[in-house]
Amino acid sequence: TAPQPDRGGIVRVRMPQTTASVLILLGVLLATLWLAPEAPLLGFAGVLLAIALRLPAGWLARQIGTRRWVAVLGVVGGLVALIALAVWFAIDPLVEQANALADKLPQSLNALRERLGTGGVGAWIAERLPAAASDQAEGAMSTAASAAFGLFNGLGDTVFVILIGIYLAIAPRNYLNGALSLLHPALERPARQTLDECWEVLRGFLIGQGFAMVVTGTLTWIGLLLLGVPLAGVLAVITAVLGFIPYIGPLIAAVPAILLALVESPSLALWVALLFLVIQNIEGNVLTPLVQQRTADVSPVLLLLAQVLFGTLFGLLGVLLAAPLAAVGQVIVRRAYVEGWLGRAPAK
Repeated sequence: TAPQPDRGGIVRVRMPQTTASVLILLGVLLATLWLAPEAPLLGFAGVLLAIALRLPAGWLARQIGTRRWVAVLGVVGGLVALIALAVWFAIDPLVEQANALADKLPQSLNALRERLGTGGVGAWIAERLPAAASDQAEGAMSTAASAAFGLFNGLGDTVFVILIGIYLAIAPRNYLNGALSLLHPALERPARQTLDECWEVLRGFLIGQGFAMVVTGTLTWIGLLLLGVPLAGVLAVITAVLGFIPYIGPLIAAVPAILLALVESPSLALWVALLFLVIQNIEGNVLTPLVQQRTADVSPVLLLLAQVLFGTLFGLLGVLLAAPLAAVGQVIVRRAYVEGWLGRAPAK
């Protein structure tokens, strides 16, 4: 029936409770993003960590017949032990190589500036290259202080994400049920199905990216060793870590390797560039699609747009989480808007 006017002649339209519950939650989310934009992103990073912990914990629980939360704690303890051993045996060579990298990069920039020449396009590029470290001694001190402050904040955020990830991995259903209780009962079933699909998509994304990171890091290390590029170990680690950022990360990782190779010779720099190009094509066209094709298939255009958008809004943290956020956003838009609001049939 049509809404009837009250005694004052004013027609009041009552919003359905289902719509009101969604709008209230969206309002809370937007207010949180406005007041503390990093908080939801750190929480989302905790969800990713929880999924990453649940993957080996599920296998361990099936193998030894224990409860899932016990397996999660076992996985956490094992990771802590592995990290401690890796730090014990590898910290000295990695620190030595990282220091050597920091020393050689300014030399590489100077060598590049000299090779570009004194006229034409080369001179225009050379003028815009960063100056050597010796020319920026005062700026280096302030940069170091800013880096130390950022490292302190980053450690605090890391601890925050780790705690969230462990708690979610131990008892995910408790937190899921608590979140669903904020919605109208009529929305609970479709919301649960949507969140379950988001969980599967993120699981597929993590499997694909983790596999690709290990393979690309290994291939980079082997290739740089064969080419005779110095600091192959630390460059491979940088490549593997930045591989978590699709498309953009490998391009950033190639820069220091090419600069270091340029110190030796321009031909070596060309071979290094070709090496990264081949590895990037293998990762992008073979490795990742094999794992993510049926679980987290996000188009390259959507990924790049998401990286630009979240990077502009939230900085480095937004760039790091842009790909999984895009995967989740794709599921929510399809479930809630395309199928739920517009009533289109699910895609086959």
